[in-house]
Amino acid sequence: MPHAVQYFRLQEWVDSVTGLVALGGLIFGCGLPGWAIVRWVFNFIERNRDAGIDEVAKEVKEVQ
Repeated sequence: MPHAVQYFRLQEWVDSVTGLVALGGLIFGCGLPGWAIVRWVFNFIERNRDAGIDEVAKEVKEVQ
């Protein structure tokens, strides 16, 4: 993220409240894909808590 701020010269946004809000939105937006992947993994683990390894492997293979 810091590299993107430097590359696009977004440091100037820090001088105003509106710019800070915009940077916060940018940071939030960049974090959403990672958050979604983590939630999907945790939901998959919770759903298959009592399943055997063979059942989990079969389900993963069906998804691909």
